[in-house]
Amino acid sequence: MKNYLKNFWLYTLGRLVSLIGSGIQSLALSLYILDVTGSGMMMGTFLVVTTLPRVLFAPLAGVVGDRFNRKGIMVYLDFARGALIFLLAFIVYKNLLSLTVIYVSQLIISTLDIFFDPATGAMLPDIVPKEKLTRANSILGAVNSFSYIVGPAMGGVLYPLGIGIVFILNASSFVISGISEMFIEYKQTTEKKKMTVKQFFEDLKGGLAFLKNRSDILLIMTFAMITNFLMVPVFMVVVPYFARTIVGFNSQQYGVLNSTWVMGVLLGNLFIASFLSKTNPGKLFDIGLYGQIVVLFVFNILMFPALMTYLGGASWAYLGALAASFTIIGMLNAFVNTPLTVFFQRTIPTEVRSRVFSVLSVLSQLIVPLGTALYGFFVDRMPAHYLVLVALLLTVCVSIPFIVTGKLNVVGESEVRS
Repeated sequence: MKNYLKNFWLYTLGRLVSLIGSGIQSLALSLYILDVTGSGMMMGTFLVVTTLPRVLFAPLAGVVGDRFNRKGIMVYLDFARGALIFLLAFIVYKNLLSLTVIYVSQLIISTLDIFFDPATGAMLPDIVPKEKLTRANSILGAVNSFSYIVGPAMGGVLYPLGIGIVFILNASSFVISGISEMFIEYKQTTEKKKMTVKQFFEDLKGGLAFLKNRSDILLIMTFAMITNFLMVPVFMVVVPYFARTIVGFNSQQYGVLNSTWVMGVLLGNLFIASFLSKTNPGKLFDIGLYGQIVVLFVFNILMFPALMTYLGGASWAYLGALAASFTIIGMLNAFVNTPLTVFFQRTIPTEVRSRVFSVLSVLSQLIVPLGTALYGFFVDRMPAHYLVLVALLLTVCVSIPFIVTGKLNVVGESEVRS
């Protein structure tokens, strides 16, 4: 891995460019659908089309990522997505763009995305030394966060120029990404086999068997699923409802509040990359987990009516207090997610890594829609600050058995196991 720095930065550059392009297109398409239809249901349909392939094709994508050259998958899929989006730009030029075209093309693009992601994630430990994985993942986390800030912001600026311009820019970003990935030095590390239906199910079974035999990974995923169920809907449902309906923040203030969490994740990953890349991942995980719980309680206290009124309601002073806590929560979230990613990369063998990554991705988010539906029901029936308090107390109750018994210390033992 003597050229790992060159390989890593080519890998990172490709992701940065394509993620910014995707962010531009995602926001622009959302605005376009709303402008054309004025329908929230049509917007919801677009979101369903975007997420559906992840559930349907994740197992197949994992098998493909373990059986074919991962670099080849990255390059070919980037070029394929670029070609498809250039086609969309041509359709706009011919004035033939319709909702049906948008939905069908988004379904194809999302399907290509899900085949791209497991192979990409599984490839990183093959091009970066194990001792450098914490720093590498923190840099990638910062790049992702940066793109999530810059992409939508650029989308808002570029959308008035026309959806066709947005398509051309995004298509170009995928082509640039594919070109950069072509120069990565990589040799296939997984076994080459002829892909048949029987072989597919054997490979899928092998990935599930690996998870079944690794109680440490299943334990971490169980903990992640429960805490995601309890806390992710707080940010997806309760906080937006609280900020817009109860506090009455205007769209500019709400946009600022939304961006602070991502900014916190960016700062947290930069801090890890700059100062803590050699720190035991388990220590980073503990700091992030305990710290998030404490700051979330502070955020919850700020939601109570007495403090909201004292700080001026929909004032910039109150927004500043909420935004500060959001930023710190985002920073601490990086301290949790980066060590978890390193743990999985170090402990999962390359021959099953794509399959396991695809399963873990689905499992971590599988229960979130149920939580979102439940919180949507309760937010209309009880005060938002009490709903968040209940969610936090339940999270603490779930976390205590793991913390007291040391069950989560496996995150810090990944170097010993690998």
